[in-house]
Amino acid sequence: MRDIVLEWLDPGDPRMTEVHALRHEVLFAPFGIPRDDRWDDEGADRLHIAAFRDGKLVGYANMLLEPDGTGHVRQVSVLPELQGGGVGSALMTGIEDEARRRGIALLTLNARTTAEGFNTRIGWRTVSDVFPFGRTGVPHVRMEKRIG
Repeated sequence: MRDIVLEWLDPGDPRMTEVHALRHEVLFAPFGIPRDDRWDDEGADRLHIAAFRDGKLVGYANMLLEPDGTGHVRQVSVLPELQGGGVGSALMTGIEDEARRRGIALLTLNARTTAEGFNTRIGWRTVSDVFPFGRTGVPHVRMEKRIG
């Protein structure tokens, strides 16, 4: 998607308040789960990437740097009205670029089954059966992508 600007945010960045709202709107509100902003964002092992369009937050994802040297992608969130328009692809490319820069060769994620096709199209492979995940219990699969 053109006009998308990616930025890596520090957990103390004031724009993280917008990130909290976006994550809740995309990941939890559709399931009637009340907002809880205890996201465990702090720590040098948590990297936050945000997508902006005309200065407005339109997407977010984070990567957890695992002790085994892999990266775990989490909380990929794109405004519902922009899903399918390239924001998610831009975020994932940004994460992959940063992982390569850090020498990370393997990325993992737990994807909703509704996002499995998207992830497959951008080079991820499913490595698990379907399982319920997190507070929503929504069906997920574990996916991996070798980037190094």
